[in-house]
Amino acid sequence: MTSKERVHAALEGKPVDGMPVAALYCQLYHLDHFAELTGRPAWELHRWLCVSPEEHLALFRQMIDRAPFEILQPQIAPSREDREHTEFVLQGGQLIRCDKRRGTCEPVEVRPGHPIEYRANETQHVFTKRDADVRLTLHTAREIIANGQNDYVEAAVRSLGRDHFILSGGVVGTIFSLGGHLGQTNSLRMLVEQPDLIEHLCKKIVEQNIETIRALAAAGGDAIYVDDATATSDMISVAHFERFSLPYMKEMVREIHGLGLKAIIIYFGGVADRLDQLAGIGADGLLVEASMKGYVNDIDLIAERIGDRVSLFGSIDPIGVLQKASDEQLEAEIARQAAAGHKARGFILSPASPITPFTPLARVQRFIELCKRHGSAGPPPRASRSV
Repeated sequence: MTSKERVHAALEGKPVDGMPVAALYCQLYHLDHFAELTGRPAWELHRWLCVSPEEHLALFRQMIDRAPFEILQPQIAPSREDREHTEFVLQGGQLIRCDKRRGTCEPVEVRPGHPIEYRANETQHVFTKRDADVRLTLHTAREIIANGQNDYVEAAVRSLGRDHFILSGGVVGTIFSLGGHLGQTNSLRMLVEQPDLIEHLCKKIVEQNIETIRALAAAGGDAIYVDDATATSDMISVAHFERFSLPYMKEMVREIHGLGLKAIIIYFGGVADRLDQLAGIGADGLLVEASMKGYVNDIDLIAERIGDRVSLFGSIDPIGVLQKASDEQLEAEIARQAAAGHKARGFILSPASPITPFTPLARVQRFIELCKRHGSAGPPPRASRSV
């Protein structure tokens, strides 16, 4: 089987010649490990994110040759206008970004670890429904496609899509997205105090997500993900999940399926008290986080509970196991998860969340090797399995 055939079969609950090996959010791994994967100076990452699709693809192929995960996720491109008018130069060891439209040049920080900084928003920008209508201006699929944001994905599909499973990108669900408009802390409080405003914002967020899904589908890949990282048991109640997250997840999955693609749900947080609802969304694949932050996500029990409703991704701890554990401990956990995966409709061996910046390439390659070894084995004898 090709990687493409293997992943499709796993997501459909069909026989495979071995469990696929993936790392969702692989595009973040490529950012964090750009220099290690390409042999290029770290500063060239910023240039790589703004070059032509052909030049971008050449380094992308090099990355996947060195870390051959079976689900490929290309970067989303800047607009063609931005690419045409942006230049990066190195002057005296300082990276400079030049905008030829404005005639401006500004220094760029080349950061170790995560090269592109992220901080949760804690500023409230939306106070009324009118504020929401003004702030959340709809960008249609047609506009997104014309902008050129699909260019890197389309290049990967043309070059690699025959044999490789392409995850074209994804959208962020309602609960996490609220934080960008209300402040992350405020948004959780307002689920209780201002549910009508929350509901209005959720509808606006999903309206844009549907357009983004349509644009991503036009790139010609195999799947789109939906991720809601703060809609879990450690963050909100089941009642709030069922009101402000679940219906919108179902709507987005229906849209993805209607466009002929696989839908993958990513849920970072505790899921034990809402697993049945998640399994019932109708998605093809589900990835949950490793046990941490006071909750337990037991991969063995999860595989049993979801049954044939959705295929499952592994939940190998990216810090405690993949990054820090001994080789023997890593192999034992991979073997344990592969055994649990035989209870699911289909199973893809995977870290539970993004690979850390401190996990070297040799360790990632060893992880892939061990997953291939244990994922190709059949299920353990029935007498040794949980009942």
